[in-house]
Amino acid sequence: MGYIKIIFLISLFMSVLFFVFVNKKQTSEMEHVARNIASTISFKASNAKAAVNYLQLSATQILSNKDKFNFTSEGNNLINRANLLALPNSKADKCYAKEQAAALFLSENLKLVSTQNKKFAWVYYFSKHHFTVVYPHISADDFALNIEMEKEPFFAYATPKYNPNARLFFTPLYTDLIGKGLMITIGKPVYVKGEFLGTVDIDITLNHIDNIFFNLDTLENKSLLYNDKLQIVGSSNLIQDFNRSKIYRADKYLSKELLNADDTEGKVEYVDGNFIFVHKIEGTPFTFIYFQKASLIWLKTFGYIMPFLFFLMLFVVIARLYEKSRTVMKKLQEQATKDYLTGAYNRRYFFDVGVTVFLKAQRKKSPVAVVMLDIDNFKKINDRYGHKAGDVGIMQIKKILDKHLRRSDLFARFGGEEFCILLDDISLKDTEILLEKIRKEFAVNVIVSNKYKFCYTVSFGVAYGMLDSLEEMINLADKALYKSKENGKNSVTVYETH
Repeated sequence: MGYIKIIFLISLFMSVLFFVFVNKKQTSEMEHVARNIASTISFKASNAKAAVNYLQLSATQILSNKDKFNFTSEGNNLINRANLLALPNSKADKCYAKEQAAALFLSENLKLVSTQNKKFAWVYYFSKHHFTVVYPHISADDFALNIEMEKEPFFAYATPKYNPNARLFFTPLYTDLIGKGLMITIGKPVYVKGEFLGTVDIDITLNHIDNIFFNLDTLENKSLLYNDKLQIVGSSNLIQDFNRSKIYRADKYLSKELLNADDTEGKVEYVDGNFIFVHKIEGTPFTFIYFQKASLIWLKTFGYIMPFLFFLMLFVVIARLYEKSRTVMKKLQEQATKDYLTGAYNRRYFFDVGVTVFLKAQRKKSPVAVVMLDIDNFKKINDRYGHKAGDVGIMQIKKILDKHLRRSDLFARFGGEEFCILLDDISLKDTEILLEKIRKEFAVNVIVSNKYKFCYTVSFGVAYGMLDSLEEMINLADKALYKSKENGKNSVTVYETH
């Protein structure tokens, strides 16, 4: 009886220690994720502000010398390339022709900022004289300038009426006039010799901000970024039936205590029944909050403690059995999910995991790349060097793919010398560059098997985009692979979905 009581007391004491440890670990993980998101947002905000300041200085310098600029035949051609848009009478107005001609030379600066920051939706100069120079290019058929646009936040917040000190500004949320959804604008007024001429602006869509949360929030806690008007700029796991075309207010989802919480200076604190991380983004009107109800974290901690108690009480009796069972289960799991020859995942595992990845991308309306890979003339390798050498050749595929693919990418052996790859969150251009790099490495890779040395090439078939199912994407990739074989092998063929 005394022995049982000692074990009980020891177990109770260890449980309390374990509870404190696990709870601390969870808040530490929460702190790490929150810091990562906050630092990413801060970096992107600083980058955008630096870009705006650069454009403002460039615009001021160029427009200060506008009298030196004139439209020429070459300059008129530049209008189309630089995408100068104006009211019908504005282009013909000689009073502003020199400003327009000068603004066209700003287009190279706009292009530089846009190409270096591909997540910027639009980069432009908007003049009070009813014209704009914008990058990327947009057709006048898709966007008609009108006088009412001067009331839009991207221009109004630059005017002396709203911005008498000519400071860098962040607009409230508004809907893009060209159909890219809700966005914010970061801009700065342009003055020449004390006269307000216009503004240089950078537009950022809210979808881009949401993607930051989606990609970095590995714990799936609640998070949001809101501005000084309490408009939610970005969020994750907070709003049910979330619709990105609507503007949501932070005070509808946060208590007054959370809204009024001070910056936690990089730490997670307990406020109003929640563990929270608060970070005021310096030099912006934005506040980032990452939080979760304390009761849920404690409940999760208790979920860890109960197995620990059981394990502690019975450790001496079942320790060896537990270790043996773990080893057996691990082997069984590998046998069920991995190919015996290469160690790559098998077809069954590919579909089990790949369907989840595909559906997630489908919900985001984000394209994926499904790639079918096949060794060229593999039968000749087996016939000439033997099946053992062929097996060594197949094993090389996993080694090379492991070298070039990201950890989040999925690939599996489908059978024989055929492999399938699933890539998400990747552009078509990056897909082609990646596969070309892999193809070239296969072509020069020397395989040694016993006394033989040989090389082989591979062909790729790629289905890029989004169809109704993963199976349809694989079928399309198979057709692309067949086309690569028809075209002489050792090539990459891409079929885009429509």
